[in-house]
Amino acid sequence: MRKTLLPHLVCPDCTSALALTVDRADEDWIEAGSLRCAACNQSWPIEHGVPDFVPRDDRSDVQQTTSGFARNWDEFNQVINAHHQLNDELFRDWILPVDPEQLRGKLVLEAGCGMGRWLRVAASYQPRVLIGIDYSEIAFTAAKNLRDLPDVHIVRGDILRMPFKREIELTYCLGVVHHTPEPARTFDALVDKLKSDGLMTVWVYGAENNGWIHNVVTPIREKITSKLPHPLLSGISTLLALQLYGAATAYKLGLEKLHFPYADYLRYLRRYPFKYMEHIVYDHLVPQIAHYHSREELVSWAQKNGLFFNLTARNGNSWRLLVSREKTLVPDAEDPRATTPGAAARA
Repeated sequence: MRKTLLPHLVCPDCTSALALTVDRADEDWIEAGSLRCAACNQSWPIEHGVPDFVPRDDRSDVQQTTSGFARNWDEFNQVINAHHQLNDELFRDWILPVDPEQLRGKLVLEAGCGMGRWLRVAASYQPRVLIGIDYSEIAFTAAKNLRDLPDVHIVRGDILRMPFKREIELTYCLGVVHHTPEPARTFDALVDKLKSDGLMTVWVYGAENNGWIHNVVTPIREKITSKLPHPLLSGISTLLALQLYGAATAYKLGLEKLHFPYADYLRYLRRYPFKYMEHIVYDHLVPQIAHYHSREELVSWAQKNGLFFNLTARNGNSWRLLVSREKTLVPDAEDPRATTPGAAARA
């Protein structure tokens, strides 16, 4: 970490300031040390340049889900980060209707940053400060990947106990909330760290049009694939990715009349190289925790927090939820005081 991160950190339990001890540093990069809360006397290590706030006794299902992702992201790290233009296109699509230029000059948080692919894209839009937090040990890989970017900081921690001041101006969280044990509570925790005029965009799996996944794939994932050893799951992912790649290629060649299921999704996948697609398939099979959220449910999250919101479908099988306490920050904002979840679901 760099000392410039310290002003943005607080004790995750009592929100008091933290004192820094440096054990080993390379110029402005702190490789090892610790952070201590003067008020409650807790301390947290800095390892491999990353302040680590993850409790050592956390839930096994969370550990399984995050470590599974970490293993996958580590294996495909170079493949994923090599496709900067594709990553930029994906990032733009996932955060719609936010314009990435809105990141410029702001204090931005990525919740669930993985190996840092979206952080590198976001950094190109020149936020004032960019912080990524991840629960798994992939945070160490992210720090290594992004060490060349002086305004990007990595923290290992739990979204429910984030060690940040309530000063975040823009948060994006892509494909993470639905992999947490209590998604609504995770959403609340992210909202809690926003400034009063902050903006947040979240992308989650949709319950709509994913019935076969919920009824067929989910039981298989929970009972079988999430428990498989990595080499076996990797082989299964390769075989399934070949089929997915074939279907996407058919659309790429203009064979639109084939009418495969998930047509919008397959059209979108046409741009992915095979190795990238293999990573996507593994990501869907490895987690023990994965939720699928309805429009009505997401609206209720915004309403509970009194947030203006914009909710849009992505590829017919997932949702983008943009929220803020300020109506002017949300294009085509729906007012939480004037909308009931039931009415929103019927809209």
